[in-house]
Amino acid sequence: MFGLRQKLLLGFGGLLVILLIVSGLGIAVLSRYRGALDQFYFENWRSVEYGQNMIDALQHLKDTADPISGATAEPTAAALASAQKSAEPWIKTFDDNCDSEDHNITLNGEREIAEALTLSWSGKDLSGQKKTAGYRDEYSALLSDQTTGAARSAAFAEITRLAPQVKQHAQDVIKLNFDNMHPFSDRVKAMAADATRLMILLSVFGIGLAVLLTIIVGRGILQPLTMLTQSFREIEAGNLDLVVQVKSRDELRQLAEAFNSMAAKLREFRRTDRAKLVRTQRTTQLAVSSLPDAVAIVNPDGVIELSNQRAQQLFRLLPEKPISASTDKRLVELYRQVSSDRKAFEPRGYESVIEVYDMQGTPRFFLPHAIPLVDSDNHLLGVTLVLADVTNLRKLDEMKSGLLSVVSHELKTPLTSIRMAAHLLLEERVGPLTPKQMELLTASQEDADRLHKIIENLLDMGRMESGRAPLDLKPAPAEKVISESVEPMHAAFRDHGIELTTEVAADTPMVQVDQTRISHVFGNLLGNALKFTPAGGHVRVAAAPAGGRFVKFTISDNGCGIPREYQQRVFERFFRAPGQSSEAGAGLGLAIARDIVEAHGGTISVDSVPGEGSTFTFLLLSAEPSLPQVQSARHQGEPSKEIEVVTT
Repeated sequence: MFGLRQKLLLGFGGLLVILLIVSGLGIAVLSRYRGALDQFYFENWRSVEYGQNMIDALQHLKDTADPISGATAEPTAAALASAQKSAEPWIKTFDDNCDSEDHNITLNGEREIAEALTLSWSGKDLSGQKKTAGYRDEYSALLSDQTTGAARSAAFAEITRLAPQVKQHAQDVIKLNFDNMHPFSDRVKAMAADATRLMILLSVFGIGLAVLLTIIVGRGILQPLTMLTQSFREIEAGNLDLVVQVKSRDELRQLAEAFNSMAAKLREFRRTDRAKLVRTQRTTQLAVSSLPDAVAIVNPDGVIELSNQRAQQLFRLLPEKPISASTDKRLVELYRQVSSDRKAFEPRGYESVIEVYDMQGTPRFFLPHAIPLVDSDNHLLGVTLVLADVTNLRKLDEMKSGLLSVVSHELKTPLTSIRMAAHLLLEERVGPLTPKQMELLTASQEDADRLHKIIENLLDMGRMESGRAPLDLKPAPAEKVISESVEPMHAAFRDHGIELTTEVAADTPMVQVDQTRISHVFGNLLGNALKFTPAGGHVRVAAAPAGGRFVKFTISDNGCGIPREYQQRVFERFFRAPGQSSEAGAGLGLAIARDIVEAHGGTISVDSVPGEGSTFTFLLLSAEPSLPQVQSARHQGEPSKEIEVVTT
């Protein structure tokens, strides 16, 4: 019994034999045809070329001989020299072609014609023996400057007599070879027709034999494969109870046995895994349903596969329904964004909150989170949407803001009195002070001033969060913005021995700013640079176009710098990097600076190298766009506080 390998060798081996036979016969026919063409070209056609070249040379020799024939007057020495120069290459051409024809005699009767041609031209026979004076001898006498008078005329008359004979012999060579080409051409055509018929018969025979081998071998291979394919489809459809029957005893039988073994293992796995899968699904559903947040899992096609009761009730995220059916279209856009970017979405703050009403009509607030589910090849498997219920946190934040505002207002009045009392005492309006009393009052006044600044920052932050801190935006040159913000700081930098320089690029456009608010940003950043830059250091303030509609402002120093692990947190409220002294502040300055910059429609960032210095960069919109463009730029950027904008 043949195995699969033997069947394949039989099928492909037979086709290979047929290919070799056809190739061999084709090569033989082409070789024969090529030999005939070689004979046609190198024998007959060359003789035709020789004859035509001799006729052409004879014509040029006649044209050269006419002017020096002596019929009217004896030619001059110059005319003879010119004729010799003109005739020399044509005599050589005739000699070469005549000699070539003498060595290319292939046809019956061609030898006699060649001998007559050679004799009439050179006076010699084919063996080289001189028989008589030929055309070439007489032509040499005509060209010689020693020939005069009647001898020159006789030489011209003789070449005139011999020229038709020489030409006729050359024409005989051409005619003889041309006449031989016609039957040879017919013979080549007949050979080609025979070769064509032979190739057609051989091709038909080869195709028939190949079809026969394909049917025989294919039936032995394809029938078991067809049966296996059908069995695979049954398995794909879920019919794991199928048993494949293959009668052959080759490798296909081994494949069928392996297939049956695989199906048996799959049946066993199905029995064990089905219960485990059902248990896992139920556990997952119970876990998701028990969460206080709204949770939904969406597949790559945008269909919700799993969701808890809260997601179904509040956002219409129903299983087996497309996410586009949700009541909040922001979730649809969030799903599309995360599916496209393959990056998790985390809200920046309460700016991203989604407000909905529950069954009792009570407002609830949720912060959306979206996490892409990808495999090891970064192929999207789905997106998990988690809407965290921050209603209570929002209430606490509002209470905190209200408490800070109330406490700040309540503290501001007595603190003002304390500052005033300390000021009056230090001016000794109520009596002289001892040095110790002066020292204690000075320290108390500094602490009261720092506390007053903290309270003012808290009040500013509360007003900005509540939208009660409108911006008075006006176009202003960048030079003016920097000079008005930096000028009050020059004395402090000079007292600390720190160099403060400014630089504004010539092509920097005007910016749309609230000068009072933006001066607070410069003051905070320059104050930090002053604190953390040692004496002898350098602080640089610069402005330049940032491309598009923005202007970039930078404040650089060569101070102690900020550790990399804290650079992303310096703009958080009440954050202070570890190791700072108590005089460094409450950690509100940079947070307020960020809110002011974002209220202007810009962004702020820091780049620092510990031990080498820090560079704070913030972007402000140029004054060229209209107000709607400014507001659009704010909303298209990172989330910012809702602050009323007033232009004058």
